[in-house]
Amino acid sequence: MMPSRRLIALIAISTFSMLSSEAFAEQSLYERNPEQGQVLVSIEPDQLEDDEVVEENEDVLEEDDWRVYLDLYGFLPLSTTGDITINGNTAPIDSSLADVLATVTGLFTGRASVEYGRLGFMAGIIYGTSSEDQSGTNSFDGEELNPPIDGLKLNSKSTTDFNQSVVDLALRYRLGAIEQPVMKTGDSTFIGFVGARVIDAGMDMDMSLSADVKVNGRTLTKKEIPELEKSASGSIDRTWAQPLLGMQVTYAMSPEWQAFMRLDAGGFGLSGKKDLSGTAQAGLAYTVGNSAQLTLSWKYFGLEYAGYDSDNSYSNYQNGANLGLRWFFP
Repeated sequence: MMPSRRLIALIAISTFSMLSSEAFAEQSLYERNPEQGQVLVSIEPDQLEDDEVVEENEDVLEEDDWRVYLDLYGFLPLSTTGDITINGNTAPIDSSLADVLATVTGLFTGRASVEYGRLGFMAGIIYGTSSEDQSGTNSFDGEELNPPIDGLKLNSKSTTDFNQSVVDLALRYRLGAIEQPVMKTGDSTFIGFVGARVIDAGMDMDMSLSADVKVNGRTLTKKEIPELEKSASGSIDRTWAQPLLGMQVTYAMSPEWQAFMRLDAGGFGLSGKKDLSGTAQAGLAYTVGNSAQLTLSWKYFGLEYAGYDSDNSYSNYQNGANLGLRWFFP
């Protein structure tokens, strides 16, 4: 009798242990009220996966820590418009992406930020140089002129060399979640910044205009009509600073996908008769690896300047695709 009772007791203890283990495993997926033992909130499987992804990066989620962000990007302006005026002579700017790629001779764009806690510092640079030669001929029928001529042909030629550096230096302050390559779905970040935009611009322009006039089948010489040949040249070489205000917003659509928007404005007419610049940008970022993101956005950049002491001025407006790669260094 004794061995049978012991066997039955062992079977009962084993069965109870198995049932208790299954119940504990099932209950571990729920948050409980310790007093009433009722289920209050269930945790969905997707939420567990989201939290697991973020937990892998929780070592970089500490507020009181240093963080470094590095952005390298390429701007592909599908449209570039504006004009350059030197010594009263104006040359319009109307370029496609193919024109920009054909005339650019140097280019570098990038931005770096460092943050400790919620405070940080940002520095960005846009540097570009280009050289362009343009020439053309327009012909006119001179029979309606008084006195009538056989024909009029205008020959124009211009050479424009352009270089521009835009350097942004600003203090920044963050509200919301820390910017990370992987964020919780629904997290958002707002960064406001204030500082200075330093612009160094140089332009050299040479223009010439000549005319061929035919009268009674003969082309008139330059000595006969010297005023029909004109030329002009000049240059702008200017460095100035603008006050800068801006903001950047990031929203996590999923742990790997983020939407972002960036706005800034500088100048406000403080350094010249015309002195204004601004950027508007919106796009998406996708996480690759543990510390990098690929970004694709649409960007608009505009700049206008005219000095107090001369009639020289220029304006430049660009919009197009912006491709970037961003690194996070916790």
